Amino acid sequence: MASPPSEEQLPIASGGTAVHDLAAPGDGYASAFTDPPPDLGGPAMNNIESHDQQELVFTDSDQLSCYDSEMVSTHEVMDDDEDDAEHYCAAIEGIPDEEIDESDESDEDIDEYDEDDTQWRGTDSETNCPGKNYSKEEVGEIVDKWFYSFTRQFDECLKVRKVILARGDKNARLPTYPLKVLPEVTHECIDGRCYHREYMTHDTSTTASILGYRKPKSMLQVFSLRLASYESYPVSVYGIFAVRDDLEPLRNLIFNCPRDDAVTIDKDFFTLPLCSPSRGMHVLDHALLEVDLWVKKDGDGSADKKLLSAYVEIYVQARFDLMRTGQISSDSCSLEIDYMFLSSSVEAVIQVYSKVDHPHHLRFTAFSSGFDHEIVLFGDKCVGNGNINQHVVVVKQKGKLEICLKLEKHVFQWTFQDGVAGTISSPDNSVFEYGQFFVRVLFAPKNTQARPKRPSFA
Repeated sequence: MASPPSEEQLPIASGGTAVHDLAAPGDGYASAFTDPPPDLGGPAMNNIESHDQQELVFTDSDQLSCYDSEMVSTHEVMDDDEDDAEHYCAAIEGIPDEEIDESDESDEDIDEYDEDDTQWRGTDSETNCPGKNYSKEEVGEIVDKWFYSFTRQFDECLKVRKVILARGDKNARLPTYPLKVLPEVTHECIDGRCYHREYMTHDTSTTASILGYRKPKSMLQVFSLRLASYESYPVSVYGIFAVRDDLEPLRNLIFNCPRDDAVTIDKDFFTLPLCSPSRGMHVLDHALLEVDLWVKKDGDGSADKKLLSAYVEIYVQARFDLMRTGQISSDSCSLEIDYMFLSSSVEAVIQVYSKVDHPHHLRFTAFSSGFDHEIVLFGDKCVGNGNINQHVVVVKQKGKLEICLKLEKHVFQWTFQDGVAGTISSPDNSVFEYGQFFVRVLFAPKNTQARPKRPSFA
C-alpha cells in the first residue's frame, strides 16, 4: 500500500453498486408504480432464489477461506467504561483475561464454522509479507516501537476520558479509543503465520458477491467513516476502505472512490460516502480493515499525498449488538469508524427502483430493529433516473427492516421483516405524486456450502 490505488483496484464508483448475482422474487417487496418495474437485475438474478428456495452453486473462481487468528494478543476496547479499559490493558500486556462475558454469544455463533476451517495458515502461498527483508533483531525493534506507540496512544486517550468524566458533563464528547493498527512486520512474519498470509493482503481483488449464508450468524455492519482531523480543509480524498472477513479474506469495499471522483471534505462535513459492500460481512472472532486513502493534488497524480494507509484488526470479544467507535490515526489525520458486531443475523439485500419526472432531492436510508443508527443507502446521484440500485445490510434474525425515502420535506416508509413475505407496511398513494418507486428486500438469499482448497501448513 505504498502507492496510490490504480483504477483496477477501484472497480466500483463511490455511492452505489451494480445489481448482480442476486435472487429471483424473494422474501419481501413493495411497489408504488404507474407502470410495471423492469426485471430487477436481469437474467443473472434469476439464477439465485431467495432464502428457502434454492442453494447456491459456484465455480472454482469463487472459492472462499475460513480461518482463525494467532496474531498479537491485543484486544481493542469496545465500550466507554473504565472496566473495559482495564480489560484492554490486561490483554495488551498478555495477562490472562477472565472477565470477558461470553453469555451474549449464542451456540450458533460458536459452532457456525467447522473446527478444521479455523486452524489453517498457508506458508507456501503467495504473499506480500515483508518479513523476509528483516532480521529477527530488526523485527523486534519494529514491534517494540509499535507496542510503545500503541500503548501510549491508549494511555493518553484514557487519561483525557477520565478528566472529562470527572467533570460530570454527561453531554461532553469523549475521545475515541485507538484501534489496533498492525505494524508493517511482526514476529509471526518470520515463521509464516502472519496477518499478511492469513488475510491474503497480496490479493487486491474484490470478494465474490454470491457468497453468504442462509443460516443466521455473527456479522459486521459498518455505519460511517469520518475524517475527524486534518491539517487543513477543504481536502479532496480518494482511495479505498475494505473489510477482509472470515468468509473470504478478499476486499469487501465499503468506501471505493477513484481519483477522478475524489470527494471533498470540509470542516463542516467530515463523513466519507460509503458504498454497499459486495456481500454481508461474517465475523466469528476478528476481521481485518484495510484503509488506503490519498489526498488529490493538481496534476497527473504524482504530487498526490498519502493520507492514511494501514491494516487494522478488530475483535468481537463476545460482545455483540453494541455500537462501537474506533480511531485509526496517522501523522496527518485521524479516521473514525462506527460499527457493530451483530449476533444471529442475516444478510439483507435492498433493491430500489425509482423514477421521477422532475428534479427532487431524494435520499434512501435504512433502520433495523437490531440498531437505531441509520444506514445511508442512496442519494441524489444514485436514484431517481430509472435505474435499479442495490445495497447490502445486516439484519437480526426475524428482525424488522425499515426503508425510508426522504423526498423534499416528505418521508415515505416501507417495513419488512425477516421470515415474513411481502411488506409489513408501505407508503400510501401520495407517493405517486412524485414518481415511480419500487422497493424489495431479500433476506439471506445465498447459501455457501463448498469449501476451499487449503494451502499447505508446515
